[in-house]
Amino acid sequence: MTTTSRSVSGGMSGWTMFAAIWLVVAGAFNVVDGLTVIHRSNLIQDELFLFSSSTFWGWVLLIVGILQLVAGFMVFSGNPSGNMLGICVAAFALFIWFFFVFVAPVGALIALVINGMVIYGLSLGSNTEF
Repeated sequence: MTTTSRSVSGGMSGWTMFAAIWLVVAGAFNVVDGLTVIHRSNLIQDELFLFSSSTFWGWVLLIVGILQLVAGFMVFSGNPSGNMLGICVAAFALFIWFFFVFVAPVGALIALVINGMVIYGLSLGSNTEF
C-alpha cells in the first residue's frame, strides 16, 4: 500500500500553504498590534506584563510581525530559506506568546496552537528537501 502526497501549488503541500497563509495573517496582525501598543503605551498598565514595559513589547511585536510577513512571502515564493525562517520566527513567536498568558489568556492560547501548527506545517508539510 502506497500513499501519495498531492501538491497544491508548484511543490507546496497543503500544510505548507496553511503555514504560509498563517505567517502572513499573523504577521499583519502583529504589525498592527505592535504599532498600536507603541502608540497607545500610556493607556496600557505595565503591571500586567511579566517584565519590561508595554513599549518594549510593542517593538517586539512589530519586529516579529515584519519577520513573519517576510517568511510568509518567502514560503509562498517557494524559497527554501523561507521554511527555515518561518520555523524560527514561529518558534520565537511561540516563546513570546508565553509572556502574554496573564495579559490575554485566550488569545495567547490560540496563538500558541497556531504557531505550533505553523511549525508542523513547515517542517513536515514541505515537498522540497533542504
